[in-house]
Amino acid sequence: MSVNYAAGLSPYADKGKCGLPEICDQPDELERKIHELASLIRDSSYVVFHTGAGISTASGIPDFRGPNGVWTMEERGLAPRFDTTFENAQPSKTHMALLELQRKGILRFLVSQNVDGLHVRSGFPRDKLAELHGNMFVEECIKCGKYYIRDTVVGTMGLKATGRLCDASKCRGLRSCRGRLMDTILDWEDSLPDRDLNLASEACRKADLSVTLGTSLQIKPSGDLPLLTKKKGGKLVIVNLQPTKHDKQADLRIHGYVDEVMTKLMKHLGLEIPEWTGPHVVEESTEIPESKPLAKPSTDFKFLSKEEPLSYCNGTEQGPKPTRQEHGASLKHESFPPDSNPIAAKRTKTEPLPT
Repeated sequence: MSVNYAAGLSPYADKGKCGLPEICDQPDELERKIHELASLIRDSSYVVFHTGAGISTASGIPDFRGPNGVWTMEERGLAPRFDTTFENAQPSKTHMALLELQRKGILRFLVSQNVDGLHVRSGFPRDKLAELHGNMFVEECIKCGKYYIRDTVVGTMGLKATGRLCDASKCRGLRSCRGRLMDTILDWEDSLPDRDLNLASEACRKADLSVTLGTSLQIKPSGDLPLLTKKKGGKLVIVNLQPTKHDKQADLRIHGYVDEVMTKLMKHLGLEIPEWTGPHVVEESTEIPESKPLAKPSTDFKFLSKEEPLSYCNGTEQGPKPTRQEHGASLKHESFPPDSNPIAAKRTKTEPLPT
């Protein structure tokens, strides 16, 4: 997501198609399509959103394959522009709109390829979020599985040791775990985390509508997950300025800036985008009982077509099945009274790095 993140990855030849021309719908056409998207959302019982680097460009973080993206500039022998740091970047209107949609019970699950941590820092509940490629602010104990969400980036990437030890207390007040902590950022050939991939796959199969925002859908398996919704009889909406890998599969294709699209969408839905008041972490959300049934189940389908076999690794090549075990978070929570939204949540503060 940032220049430093890109520089920390291993060399990789196939970064996909970069620098494709951007397309902008005319104002009247854009308005018509957003109105159609709002209607699709109202008619759906289980909506899943998928986000890519394009939703964070408004926050000052460059994307990868856009006209000024990290990989695009690299192909031209130029240095990409980076207007902020991970710590100083603030959630965009799109981040905050997604949070409000979740609070209202409209967005049922969020699948993100982003590592900038802006979804978590916006207050989006972690139990409704799959961060398929990791989070620059998160490190995890390889011994007990405890997650630590820091207020600064953890300093390593590629699932490497960060140099810190776990301070989780063992049962009966015995000494702390002291297992080694590692970052959660995937390199190109690393397997996706089981927890996030399984949750994302399950949500996409349940969904009767998947909406992708700011992603070219080129990286497997993340970019192929929206097809699970299509294979189960649901609909797919793609919002992106550039062409994407799955445009032909889309029921609706919107060419526009995601912040503009989401701002207009929220107006159509009669919702306001909340202001960001600073980073805080929400671990769990408790939803109100469903008022509408889930999408009707249909004949089971394989994950992908025969032409596109499932890849579990973070790249464009097929890889082995992931081997990382699923770990549950064991963070301390502080509860807060629910506001007017129908979603109550538990939240915890970000932790400073130990000195």
